[in-house]
Amino acid sequence: MELEPPSAWVDEWTNRFLSAFPVNCSFRTGVLDQRQFHSHSGFELYVCVRGSGSYIAGDRVYDLSPGALIVVRPKALHISRPDPDLPFHRFVLAVEDSYMHELQASDEALSAWMRPWLPEPGQDSLYSRLGAQQLLAVQETLSQLEQELARREAGYPLAVKSLVLRLFAELNRNRAEPLQTSADAEAHKQLIERILSFLMEHYQEPLTAERLCRYFNLSRSYLFLLFKRHTGATINEFVVTYRLSKAKELLQTTALPIIEVAAASGFNDISHFCHTFKRVAGLTPSQYRAVHGSCSAG
Repeated sequence: MELEPPSAWVDEWTNRFLSAFPVNCSFRTGVLDQRQFHSHSGFELYVCVRGSGSYIAGDRVYDLSPGALIVVRPKALHISRPDPDLPFHRFVLAVEDSYMHELQASDEALSAWMRPWLPEPGQDSLYSRLGAQQLLAVQETLSQLEQELARREAGYPLAVKSLVLRLFAELNRNRAEPLQTSADAEAHKQLIERILSFLMEHYQEPLTAERLCRYFNLSRSYLFLLFKRHTGATINEFVVTYRLSKAKELLQTTALPIIEVAAASGFNDISHFCHTFKRVAGLTPSQYRAVHGSCSAG
């Protein structure tokens, strides 16, 4: 199975905002800017206000409908897949990793209120369904947060912090409602989650179409059609995106030689790895490490 690089994989737009200020919030009604699986350096809190569809984060598939809240941990691959025939309104809140942890570290009681709404260690994402009154309160808080960030008047960092804390207070005032799905939709959702989990677990190994079809007992055409329909990406695109994401982490956090980074990320051909990495990231692996790495190669 020949692997083609995706057109996007790191949301540098969000990363630039978070490097300038650790919180970014926007209400969006237009078409999606991101059409591929992507990741960024901060938490994403995604609230669906109007519309329907699906949202994929890591190896989980969630239903999008009014009141859906998805929280994605930093660097986890994710994508939203709204119904293109319906208006789609959502709030997207990005919070830099260290800022979120500092809020929790400042007060144990506060941390206890925040913890149920954030993915646990090892989790890529967390899904909740907000009740009607809870959704209205959350919308109001996020609207004020967006205005504070746009105006940046005197004292806005303190106002932003208070609104982020108010958001978690509003979330805790009502319990999440159980999500109802049809049997067929639930079966498809579980199958896609199994496929995503398999790809993420075995990304370092050869992932041929034959192997996948045999493992899931599906025809090649049905497997590819089902995955594309529910995720918006081909299996090839997802695997390359995930491998490049792992390579990026290794380049940032280790001093492994480039050839070992390639192998550890699932690329058996160093030339193909370097070509693909530069095509997608705009930098060679060595250049990327020089710019973003925290370890220097020995």
